[in-house]
Order: sequence, then structure tokens, then C-alpha cells
Amino acid sequence: MDFITELPISEEYDQLWVIIDRFTKMAHFLLLKRNKKTVADLAVIFAKEVWKYHGLPADIVSDRDSRFTSGVWKEFLQLLGIRPGKSTAFHPQTDGQTERLNQTIEAYLQAFTSKEQDDWARLLPMAEFAYNNSTTMGNGMSPFYANYSFHPVTTGPRPTEPFNPASTVYAHWMKAIDDTSREGLEDAQERMRRYTDPGRKPPPAYQVGDLVMLSGRNIKTRRLSKKLDHKNHGPFQIKKIVSPLAARLTLPRKWKIHNVFHVSLLEPYRTSEHRAPPDPSKVLREADDIEQPEEYDVDEVMSSVERG
Repeated sequence: MDFITELPISEEYDQLWVIIDRFTKMAHFLLLKRNKKTVADLAVIFAKEVWKYHGLPADIVSDRDSRFTSGVWKEFLQLLGIRPGKSTAFHPQTDGQTERLNQTIEAYLQAFTSKEQDDWARLLPMAEFAYNNSTTMGNGMSPFYANYSFHPVTTGPRPTEPFNPASTVYAHWMKAIDDTSREGLEDAQERMRRYTDPGRKPPPAYQVGDLVMLSGRNIKTRRLSKKLDHKNHGPFQIKKIVSPLAARLTLPRKWKIHNVFHVSLLEPYRTSEHRAPPDPSKVLREADDIEQPEEYDVDEVMSSVERG
């Protein structure tokens, strides 16, 4: 699941909640009102729009939106027995399905919305239907067909004779659909591995305390030109090995960004034999200021202290 934010106001909605099933690729595009975005609101919408149709998922993969990292959402998932999965910083491949689907939704709305861009909320149900009724590359069938073994009627007259298969035939049919879908997904994964694996190298065997350089690809400092800025920052110490593909770093306190990074953004710190490694605490003190990715609106000033 993921959010599409900063949309123009349409029927009191300005945000989308995109949820996609990894297996059948079925997706739901849920409208969020401007004043209905709290974690409690999300829990109610999830129960009304997802739970009642599909039951509870085994796990949910999302980015690190503040609503997904809140204690209320974590407790909600824990009570339902759902494992939460979070993407590492600046590594969209973790929840790449929703990231890619977001582009599809935006392209659809761009093509059909009015000049004022205030009618996209009315177009969204048809966008969801069109997506779920179209063939996906992963399994070679539409999400509707993978779930229900038929394509819903769209236009034209309805069939004169209803199709009512016997229960045994229907069970066999659903088993065949499930097997075909699984084979298609495995074939798609194999194609992706075939194209990407030759250019990949195994990550270094990092350990706690190692010094690494952090790629500056997704970090914007206060320097005027990105092209003339440092390509890497650090070296920073590894605080914890989260997984074979992710590590937690000790970052400067003034960098208010998530400190878990994918290994593709790290590389071992190298120095000459005659040069002592830098003092990590000095590196943290002298690190450049960065542009903070999050902004907050002040609701109320509770108190103030006069200084100087």
C-alpha cells in the first residue's frame, strides 16, 4: 500500500490510498478526504473497502509514511495478526508494485480529467475497473480473471444463457487459474532475474562498527549545485545489520532522515595504509546540513522562553 498525495481538490478528496495484491495484482484505489486521514480513519476504510472483500492479508508492505509507522497502526496490525513490512530508505523497489501502479493511475487521470482537474474523483471507479480488467505482464491474465475466473460484463448485451458450472468443475477451474497465475508470476520473476542478475555483484559482508560511505544520490545538501556536491557522505559507522541487504547507520543528529539504508547505497570506506581512519564523532559534527524531506505545520505555540 502507498499514498498519492497533493492532488487537486475533487469532491472534498485530495489524496489516494493505493492497495495492490502481490499475487493476483488486483488493486483498490481508495479516496481520502482532506480531514479524514488519521490512522483511525485508515483502519475504518481498510475494514470497509479491503477486509470485507478479501479477508485479512498475511503481511502488508508499505513505505515509511508517518501513519504507517505510528504506534496506533502497528497495534491495529498486531491485533489482526498482520505482519508489517517497511521499505528501506530511498529504495522504492521494496514496494515497487504500488510505485509503478501510481504512475499508471496518474497517467489515466491526466488523459481524462478536465482542464480544471476537479473531476478525477468521479473518474477513479472506472480507472480501478479498467486496471483490474486489463491483462498484466506478471501472469498473463487480468486481476478480475485471476480472482473470479471470468471477466465482468462491460458493454453490449448480456449473455442469454447463464454459465453455471458444477461445483467440481468450478473447483478444478479455480485450481487451474491459481496454478497458471503462479507459473506466470514465477516466469516474470525469472525474466527479471535474467536481465538484472548479470549486472549485480554480491554485497560486501558488512559488520557492526564498519565505516561506510553513504551515497548522496537522494540527499540534498545546502550547497548551491548538486552536480558539484559530494557524491558520497561520511564515513559513517554501521550501528546494526538489519538484514543481509540493509544496515542501520549512525547519522548526524541534525539529519532527520531514516537511518536504515539498502546496501546498494553503501560502499566500504577505503583509506591508504599511511593514513589513519577519521574520527567518527568528528565526521558527525562536521557533516553538511541537508534539506529536510519532511515539513510540518505548527498548530499551536504552547510556550516560549526569552533568551539573550
